[in-house]
Amino acid sequence: KSAEVVVKNLVRIGHILSWSTFVVAFLVLGIVTSTPEFLVGINSAFDKTPELSLGNLIGATIVLLTLVSSTVAIVSNRLTLNPWLTFKQLLIMDAVILLPILLLYDATLTRTDGLLMISAYLFYALWMFSQRERFTHQISHNNNQETKLVKAGVVFVLAFLGIVISSRFAVTSAVAIADFLNVPIFLIGILVFSLGTNLPELILTITALSKNQKTVIVGDLLGSATTNTLVLSLVALIQPFKISNLEVFSVSVFFLILSVVVFTLLIRTKNEISKDEGFVLLGIYILFLIVGVGFRLI
Repeated sequence: KSAEVVVKNLVRIGHILSWSTFVVAFLVLGIVTSTPEFLVGINSAFDKTPELSLGNLIGATIVLLTLVSSTVAIVSNRLTLNPWLTFKQLLIMDAVILLPILLLYDATLTRTDGLLMISAYLFYALWMFSQRERFTHQISHNNNQETKLVKAGVVFVLAFLGIVISSRFAVTSAVAIADFLNVPIFLIGILVFSLGTNLPELILTITALSKNQKTVIVGDLLGSATTNTLVLSLVALIQPFKISNLEVFSVSVFFLILSVVVFTLLIRTKNEISKDEGFVLLGIYILFLIVGVGFRLI
């Protein structure tokens, strides 16, 4: 709920300041909706349970590219690629999303890996921002700007504190649940946290659908998925770690790569994902859940 309030008030701030639609979309759905992932990641790193964040981030990306995108395609009959998002941009996003998997080939994530991921994300962000000339539409001013800006800013800060407190309790509880059920902390992150921390994206997707703004969703989802690489880089810088459960990790990596490849191929064909193709992505997510739960039962 705190994340929802954060996002809503940042949008209001964008309207008041007349930020371009590109800047608002990039900040809101690329970084701010990833606030739960950021805070879960930082808390898990300081708690010396960084695998919780890794599982969360891998699962979160799978959720975005399968469950969230398929929901849009099925409900609205199609998910359309943003007119400004070229296939080249899509491939760069895919590369940033999959970079952590390449760096984890030795089952360890070092501070050097963290620096590489931050560099890749900054390159992506600066390159995307260099395309801002294509987004000339400005959001109109509101009346009583100062009052509205202060009010939105105060609510934004209070809601952000709510996320900080919530994420702290969430990490502590996740560790306790994993110990009680005797399951890998990585599995808790990939199955449970991945859905919970993506609630802001789910909420905004539903909002975009209700306002018939389907064309903005694809870039927003990919922006959030790409930001997960930035989150993981911060975790690696705070607490480098080694994968303890390679079997579960390998399966999750398989589903992450599958999700990225299938999503890219489907949307590449006609610049959109049809309703039938949405069911394909939904099937991948359901299979991912079945396999994940299967590891708990084995």
